[in-house]
Amino acid sequence: MPYVAVAIVGGGVIGRAIALECTRRGISDVVVVERLPSDRVDNQSTRNSGVIHAGIYYKRQQRPLKARLCVSGNESLYQFCERYEVPHARCGKLLVALDDCEAEYLQDIWNTATENGVPDVRMIDGDEARSMEPNVTAHRALHVPTSGIVDAAYLLQRLRQLSSAHNLDGCTVERIDKHRDGFELTCTRGTQQETFVAHRVINAAGLYADDIARLFNPESTWKILSVRGESARFNKTLRTELNMRGMNIYPAPHGFDKKTGKRLHIRLAEFRDRLAREEIIDSVGVHLTPTLDADGRVSSTVTIGPALTMVSDREDYGDKLHSASRYHDGVSRFFPGLQLEDVELHQAGIMARLSDRIDWWMAADPNDDRFINLLGLDSPALTACLAIAEHVVTTLV
Repeated sequence: MPYVAVAIVGGGVIGRAIALECTRRGISDVVVVERLPSDRVDNQSTRNSGVIHAGIYYKRQQRPLKARLCVSGNESLYQFCERYEVPHARCGKLLVALDDCEAEYLQDIWNTATENGVPDVRMIDGDEARSMEPNVTAHRALHVPTSGIVDAAYLLQRLRQLSSAHNLDGCTVERIDKHRDGFELTCTRGTQQETFVAHRVINAAGLYADDIARLFNPESTWKILSVRGESARFNKTLRTELNMRGMNIYPAPHGFDKKTGKRLHIRLAEFRDRLAREEIIDSVGVHLTPTLDADGRVSSTVTIGPALTMVSDREDYGDKLHSASRYHDGVSRFFPGLQLEDVELHQAGIMARLSDRIDWWMAADPNDDRFINLLGLDSPALTACLAIAEHVVTTLV
């Protein structure tokens, strides 16, 4: 029976980045098992906005892994993209507040960014914000220069190319059993079955990571929530008032009342109090994101999103999509030149979130420390993929 040192279940950016980190550290005999065939790229990694996050939203006390690994992963990703010619743009971000109430939230974000070590974040006035993006309305704004965008599909392809791992594409893991040398994995590809033994298993299966965890440990209680994020788009060259210079534009964070679904305009102290009582849902808001063209340059298309929906089908990309008005209403407060007829529905992606945890989970299964679970790796995991890989290989493998 074939034997390998490490089996990685899941061939998204996390699994591929871990395979590359193993290659860099001289760990040979690595297999990546990916359920999709090599000619399909519709997964959590590629159906992604492609935003390179700076790490400004994640408070260390609540989300320590996201806080640390997003910031270190941000710079690692830029270096990787430059070295291996992955299309990207360090275009920066503006978080805009329309009044003093919303400016309190920006100050809170600035405090978090400073604690996390995010470089060069500045609070600026509305005039300076408009000098960067003239069609954006702002009373105050945070300028975050290390935010950017990346071609997620190209990134995934480059990670795969650079790793020396053996790829089992189009394979579904059906069984994971204990073996005297580690774990015996049984996989199927069509009508064919393949069995091999791995000394270690890294579960990086994304939306299916809870299923993989239970294949080895039926008592595992982890539950992945499938959250569909939809987006729309517009062409910034249609009219002068739609023109953008290429930055990410986000509103100030805010809350929605759980009972009414209404967006709240309340002071930060009340927001924190009601959030602690679980009366509201917090949100970074519907935002504007530039895109890259086929030549890797910032294009004329700007996306609007996300519109989030809980779905039961982990591959439901197209049922009961939000209307164009959802996107228009989300950004027209700070981008008033956008008209409803400018908005065109774009795409949907589905991300994996844990049902009872807001930070990522990366740890060994309690039954065997050679079986590593990576669960709930939602945003900003794409940004942090290289830092996550280094963390997993150096501390858990």
